[in-house]
Amino acid sequence: MARRVLRDRFGQDPGFDLGAEAFSAMLTLTLFPPSWGRPPSALLRQVEAARWESRYRFFTDANSFPADTDCTGLALSALHEHGQLSSADLDMSVHDLLRSAAEGLLPGRDSRDDDALHPGVPMVYWEDGREPHTLNRGRKHDAVACANALHAIHLAGPQTLTDAQTVISASMRYLADHLTSRRYLDGTRYYPSPDTFLYAASRLCARFRSSTHALASPLRRAWQEREEYADAQAPDPGPGTPLDLALRTLTADNLALTTGQDQRRRLLAQAQRPDGSWAACPYYSMGRFPVFFGSPYLTTLFCLRALATRESTPFSSPRQAEWNEDG
Repeated sequence: MARRVLRDRFGQDPGFDLGAEAFSAMLTLTLFPPSWGRPPSALLRQVEAARWESRYRFFTDANSFPADTDCTGLALSALHEHGQLSSADLDMSVHDLLRSAAEGLLPGRDSRDDDALHPGVPMVYWEDGREPHTLNRGRKHDAVACANALHAIHLAGPQTLTDAQTVISASMRYLADHLTSRRYLDGTRYYPSPDTFLYAASRLCARFRSSTHALASPLRRAWQEREEYADAQAPDPGPGTPLDLALRTLTADNLALTTGQDQRRRLLAQAQRPDGSWAACPYYSMGRFPVFFGSPYLTTLFCLRALATRESTPFSSPRQAEWNEDG
């Protein structure tokens, strides 16, 4: 049905049928602290249904849509953190992620262009043609996808990390430039809200000491800019408010910013609907099509996680202590 709507409304065929997806399950696993116990088996089955070798697809159906580094980064990180992926399998998968890194600029493109390729930075899709019967999605980056892939890469073992240093360095430069250039304010190809990128980048700072030095200061400035923008838009900041507010609250936690967190959580609680959910908000898009996806489930997922204080989620405390030591 969604494919027909795209053909009727935009006169273009995406080339695949939109069916059941595993992306929401991956996000749920990412936000489900291991300290809460083993995640529900249904979530693990949904993620496993989207796996192809060491890569993960957005859709569970074989619909010609290939695996991507965004889903793969999220799935690998969550499965490993929950003890569902061995260190050896993680290292093998990370080596595959490294093979998605761009090798050079597209002809005639400047490295400062939004759609330029950055050597050493993971692309959204692999170009090796290994996954059979799938469409070629083109060479492109997305800053949120890069941050999620980099999170998985950082979890690898020492030898794999040594092999990954070129990709890690290039990716950190790319993410830092996305912040300092203020391109993050326009969202990314697949994520329309600036707050989604800030959250994805802040996860790196909360989990890995090395990321704080490159990203923490510009992230704090960007987060403050988004807070000031939200305050200026009040009391009617638009339909994305519950999700964006949840993302900013989580980002603040990841950066150990405590001022105003109680107020942000009160606002989130006030936005809860009588049935216990929060309203659907745009979270991701189809790229070249102006079609946005979200659901009450996704918004509720982020809001509930944001309402949990750091003290109630000890999973993050060891790395948070490192952040506090770094200042």
